[in-house]
Amino acid sequence: MENVEYLKKQTSILINLYNAKRFEDVVSKGKILIKKFPNQLLFYNATSLSLSAIGKDEEALKILAQALSQQNNNIHVLNNLGLINGNLNKNKIAREYFDKALLINENFIDTLVNLANLNLKENRIQEAKECLDKAAKTSKIPETDIIIYSALGQYYQHIGNFKEAINCFNIVNKLNPENVIADKGISLIHKYKNKDDEHLKLMEGKLNKINDKENLQHLFFALGKAYEDLNEYKKSFEYLNKANEIADKKFSFDINEQNELFNNIKKLFQNLDMSKILQSSQKIIFIVGMPRSGTTLAEQILSSHKKVYGAGELSFLEFAVKDNLMRDKKFLTIENEDLNFKNLSNIQNEYLQGISSFNHEEQYIIDKAPLNFKWIGIIKLIFPEAKIVHCKRDAMDVCFSNFKNNFSSKTIGFSFNLQKLGQYFNLYSDLMMFWKEIFKDEIFDLSYEELISNQEETTKKLLNFCNLEWDPNCLSPHKNTKTVSTASLAQVRSPVYKSSIKKWEKFSNELGELKNIIK
Repeated sequence: MENVEYLKKQTSILINLYNAKRFEDVVSKGKILIKKFPNQLLFYNATSLSLSAIGKDEEALKILAQALSQQNNNIHVLNNLGLINGNLNKNKIAREYFDKALLINENFIDTLVNLANLNLKENRIQEAKECLDKAAKTSKIPETDIIIYSALGQYYQHIGNFKEAINCFNIVNKLNPENVIADKGISLIHKYKNKDDEHLKLMEGKLNKINDKENLQHLFFALGKAYEDLNEYKKSFEYLNKANEIADKKFSFDINEQNELFNNIKKLFQNLDMSKILQSSQKIIFIVGMPRSGTTLAEQILSSHKKVYGAGELSFLEFAVKDNLMRDKKFLTIENEDLNFKNLSNIQNEYLQGISSFNHEEQYIIDKAPLNFKWIGIIKLIFPEAKIVHCKRDAMDVCFSNFKNNFSSKTIGFSFNLQKLGQYFNLYSDLMMFWKEIFKDEIFDLSYEELISNQEETTKKLLNFCNLEWDPNCLSPHKNTKTVSTASLAQVRSPVYKSSIKKWEKFSNELGELKNIIK
């Protein structure tokens, strides 16, 4: 009996730690409890999800594999295996686990929502909607309704139906007045016109009710956007600054580590024999650059072409490079021969396997992960025929646009601190000059400002570089129906406009530090 009471108490403690987002503590305690109670699968699930939350997905999978050996048909374990494999872009494996979970219970809401998100990620629009509709019909309690309508709101955002997206987010706010994820979603697609705006008042009313820092981060970013719409730039920046301070502490992005990485990339390619390349018939267009430099617009233009499929921001290359060329965030010490014929072949195979999950008939596929600019040398070795489009934008505009956006990816952790942001931009700029010296005209520089001021001529040059014949659809990227999941999801649904140029100047009094850092 004493052991049962102890088990109940420890379970309660672990759940409370998890709900409080004290993930490091959950991992420490969870590992101990797994040893003491190896048949209690809740401990495995909580520990693995906490490991995932702190970026240790591979370790999380090992914990879940132990759980699966205890009970191979536990629906929660199967669902979490699908979720975490999806985080690692192992989409095919993720789908297999979700399918197994749904065979046990076809109405299991967590898995239906997770599978919907995976479908959306792979541009399986109809399948995503079917999963969410089924979940909505199954749900009987507010807690699951919140999860479903949040996912539906994001679904409608991605396909450009902003009216329905706002309706879904409003439902979430009614179900849980302290929710802020819905506010984050609404702020991206809503234009605030005056201080009497109902949603602005709603958000301001939450300021004194919310203590959770992560929720405050989302709320501050949303309020920063609202006050920018109202031309109250000082107040906007105050909220943006508060949001970024929270995010910067959370991510603890190491700019010195990036400096070392960029230097090592240049060392690796200074003396590399670029004549020893792999072959591939896959036609890929890589769109790279700083985030917020026009990469989404470039993809919308190109994927408007009848021969081009836009797959969105893919992290297959980043994962494959880290798997095969790096240990503990540093490059392996390897000979050029090994780099060319062993590691590079693995990277190429992993990447091709990743993009095989997209069903498309178009000849070309676009990967528009901006930070792939780091791996241009790798791209040219494994896909020598690939087209590389480098999106360029005014340095201050692109940096400030990063600072005011609420990114969820840790790889963009530099954006939450003006000093780190400026330093990262300099690293990026320097590396792009390095690549241009090596590959010259094999990289197409797409200027955001030139595209805006002379859309047709610049679009023709872009298509010509990609060996694509003229297609007038490329002049109407806002009519492109493909899903958009980036921070640009609202902007790209409008015709090309000029109001984003030199927008940073309205905040110039607050951006002196950034301006001094940028070279």
